[in-house]
Amino acid sequence: MSELTVYIRSKLFFGDQIVAFPTLYQLKQWWPDKKLTVVAQDPVAHYYENLPWVDGFVHSQSFMDNYRAVSRRTHLMVALHYTSEQYGLISTLKRPKIRLGFHNKRASDLIAWTHSVPRNTYEYQGLANMNLLSTYRPLDAEQTVRACFTTLAAMAGTPPQTSDVVLMPGGGAGAFKRWSLQNYISLADLLKQEMGADTTFSFVLGPDEQAESAQLQQLARPDFRLFMSRSIAEIAYLTTRARLVVANDCGPSHIGQGACVPYVGIFHEPNPMWIWARDYRASVTPTPEHTRIINSIPPQIVLQSCLKVLQASGSAPSGF
Repeated sequence: MSELTVYIRSKLFFGDQIVAFPTLYQLKQWWPDKKLTVVAQDPVAHYYENLPWVDGFVHSQSFMDNYRAVSRRTHLMVALHYTSEQYGLISTLKRPKIRLGFHNKRASDLIAWTHSVPRNTYEYQGLANMNLLSTYRPLDAEQTVRACFTTLAAMAGTPPQTSDVVLMPGGGAGAFKRWSLQNYISLADLLKQEMGADTTFSFVLGPDEQAESAQLQQLARPDFRLFMSRSIAEIAYLTTRARLVVANDCGPSHIGQGACVPYVGIFHEPNPMWIWARDYRASVTPTPEHTRIINSIPPQIVLQSCLKVLQASGSAPSGF
């Protein structure tokens, strides 16, 4: 069996893995009969071992491990790295038939790749990966990403109860990324005024949000549903069926963006690499006089962005 080898970026963060999923999904759609192997320098196999379109995982701990991951059976090599020289060198030495990589003013870029595209660091990471694939064969990035996360959603064992709005108040990198839970609760109350009194909300929380979980449980509000440490498939199920997703800059936010529904991201500073620029999305950041102070953003400002993306998607509340 011929093979596909994909080198993913060497990052431990959840979000860095999520944005690679659609790339792997699309490759398997193009070559369903070929073995697809993911190669990473970090111990992130658990993110990939349950993906039905991934057949193998290599935890590379050296240049030689990376080098050996491409064999005579390798039909295609994809490097999602855009700074390291070693992947261009491997591509040049091993020369599989199809070689995709970002060019970034490196010496190896001149001869390493059969298909390449410049890496624009002002572009959403997941979209950059799709643009790299499109140099080989045209594709609809949005359609591919949505299909990927819809497929993941179908893998949810017992589908969770869905809500109109999915809220993600996490931010594992630290408090500087966390628009507070109280702000999210205030936003929910404002959204009910616009979307209707029967609007429901799902709060997606991870292991770092124990305090937020306890606060929500104490409120015991029937319009609030709590989802703590859920699987990727369950989060995909929630987001692909939501009318709106609002999230901090956190790993699960990329599942929300992949759902391709109206989306508002709340950031402590502009970060175009982690927000997919589309008509039905918005990025909210502090004003210049409150630079990097995320909780200086009032819920009313986030509400305006929510209504804007709902209108852009054609699903704005009546009367807006």
